[in-house]
Amino acid sequence: MKDDESIQDMHTGFTSIINELHSLGEIIPRNKLVTKILRVLLGSWKSKVNAIIKAKDLQKLTIDELIGNLKTYEMNKKKDHERRKPKKEKILVLKTDNNDSSGEDADMAYLTKGQL
Repeated sequence: MKDDESIQDMHTGFTSIINELHSLGEIIPRNKLVTKILRVLLGSWKSKVNAIIKAKDLQKLTIDELIGNLKTYEMNKKKDHERRKPKKEKILVLKTDNNDSSGEDADMAYLTKGQL
């Protein structure tokens, strides 16, 4: 799996390779395919891989179930990452009272980030 590759992209490439092997007469048992997918995931997926290995029976886990589980985790990771992104700084501009006779920019007062 590449750094910028999604689970869907990885699965598509994996399926293509498996189909080619199958057409050449190589039959790989389902549990080995599941294990191979878990092995190709990046290091950032290690905690999820460990959780799947401990919680699931890899002899019975289907590839579709595994990919569904990984896609859900990927979506949650993206949402969490978006939520943690720093918000863009906003600048507040307020209109002042027109009766102010100071003569200096009587129409607008600018507040800096520190004054908020």
